[in-house]
Amino acid sequence: MTIDADRVEPMRVLHIETDKVLSPVIRRIVEKNGFSYIKVHLENITDKAIDYILQRDEYSAVILDQCVLGLVEKLINIMNTRGMIHPSIITISSQQDFNLKKRYFELGVMAHFDRENFAEHRLEQYLQTIKNELETVEFFKEFHVAVIDDSELSLDTIRKFFINAGTHNVDYYQESAEFLNSKRRYDLFLIDLVMPVYDGEALTSYIRKTDSEAIIILMTAYNNGQIIPHCLSLGANDFMTKPLEYNSFMLRIQSCISRYKMQKEIIYKNNELFEMAIRDNLTGIYNRTYFSQIYEEKLAAAKTGNQVFWLIMVDIDNFKNINDEYGHLEGDKVLRNFAVALSDSLPDKDTLYRWGGEEFIALLQPSDDKKTVYQIAEKMRVNVKKNNFHHKWNITGSFGMAKWHPADTGEKLFRRLDNSLYLAKLTGKDKIVCEEYLNIMENGRFIRITWGSFFTSGNAIIDEDHQAMINAANNIIDSYEYRAEQMIINKELNNAYKHIMLHFNKEEDIIKNLNYEHYEEHTREHRKLMAELLRLYDSYSREKSNAIDVIKFLVQDVIVGHIVQKDFDFYPLFGHEILKQ
Repeated sequence: MTIDADRVEPMRVLHIETDKVLSPVIRRIVEKNGFSYIKVHLENITDKAIDYILQRDEYSAVILDQCVLGLVEKLINIMNTRGMIHPSIITISSQQDFNLKKRYFELGVMAHFDRENFAEHRLEQYLQTIKNELETVEFFKEFHVAVIDDSELSLDTIRKFFINAGTHNVDYYQESAEFLNSKRRYDLFLIDLVMPVYDGEALTSYIRKTDSEAIIILMTAYNNGQIIPHCLSLGANDFMTKPLEYNSFMLRIQSCISRYKMQKEIIYKNNELFEMAIRDNLTGIYNRTYFSQIYEEKLAAAKTGNQVFWLIMVDIDNFKNINDEYGHLEGDKVLRNFAVALSDSLPDKDTLYRWGGEEFIALLQPSDDKKTVYQIAEKMRVNVKKNNFHHKWNITGSFGMAKWHPADTGEKLFRRLDNSLYLAKLTGKDKIVCEEYLNIMENGRFIRITWGSFFTSGNAIIDEDHQAMINAANNIIDSYEYRAEQMIINKELNNAYKHIMLHFNKEEDIIKNLNYEHYEEHTREHRKLMAELLRLYDSYSREKSNAIDVIKFLVQDVIVGHIVQKDFDFYPLFGHEILKQ
């Protein structure tokens, strides 16, 4: 007797042969399927030789090639006598005797092969089945098992079964009440159907109320064809009939665990697919689809619990120029690095999403107040600016912030956020605008407003007036900063006042003819703005206030504030979508 390997590895297949014709083929198939191959050549089949083989180590499978029936019987008898766990046995024979084949299967042989027409793919399939069973057994060893049965004999039998299978994480309960009082968590339950106090039906119902994933197997000596289907409908996974037999017992458990593993794998795969579906494939952060889902959930929670939350929207400044000048591959690098810079600036509890293109959005938790949110946005802005994403281009971002208010709809809040972002972009970029409020002075200097499609309504008269108002505001700022004569500043202010008054009158006629439902409210707002502007201008004319006060109100409240916060509400009357470019 000779043995090929000095060292036997886990998941071993023992090949016992009486000639060497098939050895290379079997070895190749065995090793291809992840098993260690051990070959024994038997010239004289003796009890001592068999004993030596079995003492060597445990095997996952034994392949008997051209071995006589007596060897199969001896192997199985020795293993039964020792209480060993049977390896899977595969026989190969040139004898085409039906009764011999039948006897092999009666003994417990897994598969029988015709040597003259040896099918390699069948052997591969059997080895994969064995491998799956072994993995299931190892998986089962990590399970915590509860056995509940009022029969001491049944408990002793099952205890022996589990010890024989190498499973030790098992608790045994002869009284159902003791199990309920333990309140321990288990992965697998073996429950006798008929017991005093709490029967299997009651325990199954109790377990399923808190655990939908655990495996529940009912055991009963009474199968009347009605109670078992009922218990399965309550949530049991399977049942066994008593008296219990080891091989059938373990086969039933392995079958349940295999289904359990399969369900877990399906859940895992589904989670993987879900994760892929909600992630942006370029930057790796969450995508717009997932944001929309979370946003709806956040809105519902806010309305129910009145929990305020904030949104921050970010746009990469001049991103189109990067793509045009350096190509989309460079642009993609900038997008990935930009996302990292933003994510690194956010607290762990807050989440960043890619809205689309070069726009990103962060959803912040309700605990954050305005000051905290502004600090987070500023950290993001600074972190973006100091990172050298592109060695030939200084990357900056424009930021908009908006807070949920109880009167908000999802669309209203998002429009305020969007408007804030575009006000930042249209007034110099690389800045933060909160809640559509434009701070027209930065570092002691006035900002300029750039007219763009953001402001367009679709009505030529209104758009022409709005553009003229913004140009007038920029002219006043230029006159003031370049220290023009008082008379010139006064003239510019006076012209702006008259122009705004005329515009308000024309705008009121237009929206009245379109039956704007908030016409009266809008008109009152016009009157209020003009009264305050007149008061400030009069105070300035009598040298009781500074021109800065007039300019601030003119730009912040009358031009930008009113257009964005009030006029945008009637833009849909013109059937024109507000373009944001």
